[in-house]
Amino acid sequence: MARFFRLLALLLLAPLLGADEGGSVVEPTKDPPKAKQALNRVFRGRIVKIKKNQVTIYYDFEDPEQLKDFEDARPPRLLDASQNKVKIEGGRLVLEGSSAIRHRMEGQGKLRAHFYVRVGKQWNVGTVFTEPVLSDFYVVCNLFDGKFYGDKGLILAACGLHEDEGADDISTGLVNWRDIFRTDVKKVATIGEDAEMEVWKDGWSEYCRVGDREGKGSSKGKCKEMATYQFGLFVHESRATFDDLTLVIELTDEFLDLNSLRADIDVDWEDTPTQGPFKGLGGVPPRVRAEADAYAQGAGEHRDVIRAMLSPGLPEKAREILLGLIVARKEPKAVPLLVEGLYAEDKSSRRLAIDAIKAITGKNFGYGPNASEKERSKAIQKLNAFLNENRAIYFG
Repeated sequence: MARFFRLLALLLLAPLLGADEGGSVVEPTKDPPKAKQALNRVFRGRIVKIKKNQVTIYYDFEDPEQLKDFEDARPPRLLDASQNKVKIEGGRLVLEGSSAIRHRMEGQGKLRAHFYVRVGKQWNVGTVFTEPVLSDFYVVCNLFDGKFYGDKGLILAACGLHEDEGADDISTGLVNWRDIFRTDVKKVATIGEDAEMEVWKDGWSEYCRVGDREGKGSSKGKCKEMATYQFGLFVHESRATFDDLTLVIELTDEFLDLNSLRADIDVDWEDTPTQGPFKGLGGVPPRVRAEADAYAQGAGEHRDVIRAMLSPGLPEKAREILLGLIVARKEPKAVPLLVEGLYAEDKSSRRLAIDAIKAITGKNFGYGPNASEKERSKAIQKLNAFLNENRAIYFG
């Protein structure tokens, strides 16, 4: 496989990853102090990128002060609810009871969020896009939803009370609920384990992804138009924790003016690593950067790096670098963890997984990422039989 050998050589070329076509080292763009200082005056998160009025901000939730960047997002009908419990604990954002928060940034155009969620008590957990002036009109992505559809559905939907009804009654008869799409997430989201999520909104268009299961659609004709919106997280009669949240928001002029930011952030700047596997490469979340750094030094967990490699949300070049790290380690115990990538809906994930398995085992078991589901299933059965026959090697 020509592509595999090209990727195998990737690690050997790691020192050149930060070089331009002429071979000289690409120096990272210098940090613009005024822009960083201005944003750090307003927010407690880590500023990762600034592009005109678009800001990328990251939260590791290690500092309780980061909670100040969020505000209560419960709709008016729930403001008197006593179950609102929001805190930062153990390096994670915790929401319990019937709680909802949203980031204070007001966005227009495309607003994107990437994060990890771990569901505890399951009933109703998800994300929400709201209007800056809180109302009962919003767009939600429900990871687990026991209220309307039971516990199997990943639902992207537009929701709101009828405009001619009061906001003091949330009976299902008054809720103007419209599915944008719905699917089963049992294979990609497990109670008590981290699930990677990505959601975005761009005008009438909405998108969400859990692992490699994704869907998108339009809320047009199903919800009130939101010219500007904010991103939030919620639970209802549930408990969930969140970590490593990255938000990409195109700030509105009103928000820039309100916080005296307009003149300060009209720049292009990105925080890119100056060393390590992703040297000179932007667009890689800090969590993945840290995991790859540890793995490249012979530490870290196979599961963490494999999960990142199989994430469709990462830049393709970053995924190939992670493949190179896995190939370089060539540890048999990584193979059982790679098997889940063979079931991925994303073709690139399937290709990366089989490239890594072939590098470690010397076999691909007849698996082809473009093959039919039946043919891929036969190859996976052969692989699983091989692993069981050699359990001492691959499972230890």
